[in-house]
Amino acid sequence: MKATVAWVALGAPGAAALGGLLLLAPASPRGRVPVPLAAALGVAAGALLFAAVARRRPHPLRGRALSQVALLGAWAASEELFWRRFALAALLPHGAVPALAASTVAFATLHGRRPFAHLGTGGVFGAIYLATGALAAPIGAHWVYNVLVGGDVRRRGS
Repeated sequence: MKATVAWVALGAPGAAALGGLLLLAPASPRGRVPVPLAAALGVAAGALLFAAVARRRPHPLRGRALSQVALLGAWAASEELFWRRFALAALLPHGAVPALAASTVAFATLHGRRPFAHLGTGGVFGAIYLATGALAAPIGAHWVYNVLVGGDVRRRGS
């Protein structure tokens, strides 16, 4: 039952983002970093972001089920598709800084818990998207950040 709820929760924002992209096709950022390099930069940014927010070194994710890591990756991809490729990109005609600020505030507000932490993470995810022009960068950063947060919560809880 939990897995079904998780996949439905994952599918809704992903489907909305994809539908919006197909209908509106917002502008893309100007940066053009090759996708593999952008993904690597994103992974590094996610790990550094975790270390900065948690104020400690990331710990290995021992015992983490592959399905949980995959679900976190799919969730990060759907969120980044919506928040960066759709929301931020749709606001780009108004300027990069206002677009980043507005999409980051919306990202943090709709996340509810820990809005100031989400201002920071959303700002980093958006900035790395603008800098690279590749959605792989914020997806990698968001995915790694979420996996490390999940591993940290699990480590402190056990």
